Amino acid sequence: MGDELDELRREVRDLVVGVAPRCDGWMRGHDAAFTRELARRGLIGLSWPAPFGAGRSNLARLVVTEELLRAGAPVAAHWIADRQIGPAILRNGSAELQAAVLPGIAAGEMTFCLGMSETESGSDLASVRTKAVRDDAADGAGWRITGSKIWTTYAHRATHAYVLARTDDSGGKHDGLTEFVVDMGAPGVTVRPILGLSGEHHFNEVVFDDVRADHVIGTEGAGWRQVTEQLSFERGGMERVLSTYPLLAAVLARPLSGPDRASVGTLVARLMTLRELACRVAESMDAGHAPAAAAAVLKYLGTTFERELVDVARTVSEVVPELDGDGLAGLLAQAQLAVPGAAIRGGTDEMLLTIVSRQAPAQEIDEVGRMADEVLSSTTDPWATAVDLGWTEVAVPEEQGGAGGTFADLAALVRATGRHAQPLPLAEVAVARAAAVDVVAVTADGAAGNGRITVAGDAAWPDRPDAAPPRSVLFLGPDTAVRVDLAAGGVTTRPWRDLAGRARVRIECADVAADPVPVPAGRLTVLRVHAALGAVEGVCRLTREYVTTRVQFGRPLVRMQAVAHRLAEMECARVLLEVAASAAVGLEPARVAAAAALLDPVVTTVARLAHQLHGAMGITQEHSLHRYTTLLWALRDETGPARRHAARLYDLTGTEDTVWAAVTTRPSGR
Repeated sequence: MGDELDELRREVRDLVVGVAPRCDGWMRGHDAAFTRELARRGLIGLSWPAPFGAGRSNLARLVVTEELLRAGAPVAAHWIADRQIGPAILRNGSAELQAAVLPGIAAGEMTFCLGMSETESGSDLASVRTKAVRDDAADGAGWRITGSKIWTTYAHRATHAYVLARTDDSGGKHDGLTEFVVDMGAPGVTVRPILGLSGEHHFNEVVFDDVRADHVIGTEGAGWRQVTEQLSFERGGMERVLSTYPLLAAVLARPLSGPDRASVGTLVARLMTLRELACRVAESMDAGHAPAAAAAVLKYLGTTFERELVDVARTVSEVVPELDGDGLAGLLAQAQLAVPGAAIRGGTDEMLLTIVSRQAPAQEIDEVGRMADEVLSSTTDPWATAVDLGWTEVAVPEEQGGAGGTFADLAALVRATGRHAQPLPLAEVAVARAAAVDVVAVTADGAAGNGRITVAGDAAWPDRPDAAPPRSVLFLGPDTAVRVDLAAGGVTTRPWRDLAGRARVRIECADVAADPVPVPAGRLTVLRVHAALGAVEGVCRLTREYVTTRVQFGRPLVRMQAVAHRLAEMECARVLLEVAASAAVGLEPARVAAAAALLDPVVTTVARLAHQLHGAMGITQEHSLHRYTTLLWALRDETGPARRHAARLYDLTGTEDTVWAAVTTRPSGR
């Protein structure tokens, strides 16, 4: 599969050579000739089964679309038809409808606009007033549609329209809706242009005055169920993340220094993680699912990313946006004018948060994690139990006296300790055990030479009466892994406790003998990210339980929209960290840096919102929330500031080519 996708990627790159990049090209770049060339190469309908398409996976389609978006190619002519109308007809349409529509889309000849939104309806899609009635003049064999749609992109150039209309108003507003295919050349169709912020014309209002429609998609009256499935196709693609990518490419082409490196590195961390989430959505669709919740999370986080990208580009470049300008100035103008619409099209941020609050994506917990949950739920001495069960020996080969297993197994155990708010030094002890030392200290830097080192770092410290005093320490830094004898001259120690009450010690070495140790870089960082992820999961669970059962003003807190949206923001942050943490298990340096860069903002957001939603209860020890948040804060602080990891990620990538390679390469083990 990898070789096939690489070949497909090369084909698209060859095709877009010479294309002038523009931001939001999938919405604003309409080029019928370019669409027909894509069709000639079999790149439209790529994931559709024969005889209508190439029968490739949704991952293959993702590769094609992301390369087009990277180039800022003009793909608006076919985008909606290829992305959602075709898949909707494949899923719900009759054989007759499939034969009538799909070949035309795949050939680039039949193009669609999307007739969903209506004047005065706002984001309430179910309040459709456009009506469809049986065509009595044709013995009920067709339908007549009357009403209007708005914000209909490229309706003035589309050959056909998808139209959601009400065919029965006797039930609730979600009942009696039906999806239609309408010929835009039919009598009674009127298109009125609506100009955007810069004066460009892609929006329209479309009026249907007793317009004949012969094609129903799926079942009459089942439109609401079908359209909510269809929105997974609309929200789950990389266009929700890469609309402004040409602007990022232009920023990466400029030299950056100081805090600007960290700002751009943070964007790269988010982009790498969102692309992996998009791959998971594509895999879910390949399995026949309609992952509405995961797609909503991707769209919400993608909108946030694109907004942040414009702000960062303005800050680090200090370029003034210029309409019709070349290079960075022109791309910045395009992106800035497009970004306000990103938070509306495909569902407003508020609608997406409502979806996530009602059904958040499930936590992905493997068998090892479930076993650890059972153990930690029943033990009265978690650390003794963990030691007795050999958890500290996991990922150490059996021939070296360890318990065997993989690093992923160890990460699952550490994550479970976070889920149960157990401030155990499992990560530190396991890494120390693998390196044949007693404790591990993390350091941001260190000066080494001639087998000696001057360095300082903080380590987990034995906090039990029966613990033997440590004799050796492993200093771990971005490029440092050395063993130091604690009895050596020039070593000083100072014990202290972090916000979670965990015993720590500051170890300082001044020109002390040190031995290099072959420890894979990033092991402890990744484990701490997993511990934080587990604690985030625990906080989200506690908060959902609290706002669901706590009644104020005569109703549960979660029934208040503001509360539900804050809860959904927490869940979105959880998903972001879960994807980043699992992607970092392979210990690839860029993935490790990305996960560490995201830990700080995720932890800060989740803890802040959890305390806000718990109210006064959240700032006391009357509720177990305090055990989770103090652990989260401690893990955040000892992992180090996000800017340090983000700057390291920028240094590991730096150029647009290397950034794109990091973004589009799946993490090892996937």
